[in-house]
Amino acid sequence: MHIAIVYSSMSGNTEEVAELIQESHVNRGDRVVLFEADRIGHREARSLATYDLVYFGSYTWADGVLPDEMKDTFRLVLKELDVPLRQAAVFGTGDKMFVHFCRAVDEMAYHLSKYGIPLAGETLKIEQSPRNQPYNVRHWAERLARNAEEGVYVHEHSKDQTTVAQTS
Repeated sequence: MHIAIVYSSMSGNTEEVAELIQESHVNRGDRVVLFEADRIGHREARSLATYDLVYFGSYTWADGVLPDEMKDTFRLVLKELDVPLRQAAVFGTGDKMFVHFCRAVDEMAYHLSKYGIPLAGETLKIEQSPRNQPYNVRHWAERLARNAEEGVYVHEHSKDQTTVAQTS
């Protein structure tokens, strides 16, 4: 499969998740391209239509807000260019001390479903960093890859979520 991972990271946690997803797909023999959300232009956005599965990952900013760079990417891909994405997956990082833990994940999943983009499975929410449980991220990515290959889609925003909590 041909995989794209579009992510936005401030502290490096979301980038670590993106790299674990990339590693999981590379180990399967998939071709993977990473895109930083703030570097997505018209050419990169249009190219997303050529991928079998596009992951979107972001941290949650302030009190539950999707960061501007990911908002801009979604606006460009979904609204302005109406890129026909085959399938998508959504992940993010956050901190449970905030009321709206990983709300950016819910917002991304909502916008994808609003524009009719099928989700390959449940969303992934990570408490801060995946460092202590990288196998959970890999397992999730492998499951979504199988779903994508088998044509298993989640057509509506699913309440089912996988949460990986950082252990101290």
